[in-house]
Amino acid sequence: MDDEDKSTDDKLVIRHTAGSRTGSYREDEYIFREGELGDLAFVVLKGKVEISRKVDNKTISIGMISEGGMFGEMALIDNRERMASARAKGGSVEALVISRRVFEAKLKTADPFQRALISKLTVHVRTLADKIST
Repeated sequence: MDDEDKSTDDKLVIRHTAGSRTGSYREDEYIFREGELGDLAFVVLKGKVEISRKVDNKTISIGMISEGGMFGEMALIDNRERMASARAKGGSVEALVISRRVFEAKLKTADPFQRALISKLTVHVRTLADKIST
């Protein structure tokens, strides 16, 4: 598989479902901030979203999420606060906004191994993020 094929494999198949809606965000508008409680996940439909974290009172960019990418899901998986901030970058952003109810219903359809793996990976990501912040 070449690099071009790999990048399309990482994109989510985007479908509007009951309980989801489309949100629009202006350039530099925060979609959510680090430390907030999270009850929504997002899939980028148009534009780019910068994910950043505060480290030693400085904002550090962790990465950019582009069309087809999901963000904000970790707070829905483990019911903890947002570990990073997300804001529209490089122009306006349109995103599919997924409620906790829809997210949990989809997660329930995964087999127990997949659910356990997702939970374990979430713990690892939060642990690594906490180490970066200290």
